[in-house]
Amino acid sequence: MNIDKLYLRSLGAAVGLAVMLAVFGFLSPVYAQMTEEQLAKIPGGDQPIKFSHKVHAGDNEIPCQYCHIYARRSQVSGAPPMQICMGCHKLIATNLSEVKKLAKFWEDKKPIPWVKIHDVPDFVRFIHQKHINARNEVYPKGLACQTCHGPIQEMHVVKKFNPSFGDMGWCLECHLTIPGALERKRAMAVGPDSKTLKNMLRPSGEYRPNLTDCMTCHK
Repeated sequence: MNIDKLYLRSLGAAVGLAVMLAVFGFLSPVYAQMTEEQLAKIPGGDQPIKFSHKVHAGDNEIPCQYCHIYARRSQVSGAPPMQICMGCHKLIATNLSEVKKLAKFWEDKKPIPWVKIHDVPDFVRFIHQKHINARNEVYPKGLACQTCHGPIQEMHVVKKFNPSFGDMGWCLECHLTIPGALERKRAMAVGPDSKTLKNMLRPSGEYRPNLTDCMTCHK
């Protein structure tokens, strides 16, 4: 084997091991203290496995996009691939009954039948990628997951934080906070001092999307 390739493989393996040990070392204090009695007190809802966002995203501060890897690059956030779950749980909390359920799905090569909580009608197009990567005066660093999903890091059982989630008025309530959106919606006359013209471009010089156009949200 080429020496350079062998070196790169060794380096990759070493980095992977270091990352795994770092994650294990970071998470193990919390999980080491969890017992079946404590686990039994955590509500599970209707999900096939008792997964607590509070334990993962809250107590252990695991970023949302570490698990929901599709959110920043596709229309849907997607359920985390089981490789991500098992990447931690091959080592962490392996004695807990709920983790054993996870391992059984993994061994049987079957997807976990998660129950979807946040959904929009089929005729609505909500693209996670565009929201996560949005850059404007209101959201200079893009939308945080909590903007739509609420304080997910405080929830054992995921639920709709806002009962209006996915409704047209709920979406527009946010869209109309973006400069220029209200003027376009009202089709105000365009002139030398028109806010529509002034807000047509972002500070970066790029054209803003028309956030109130029907085709922006509807297929």
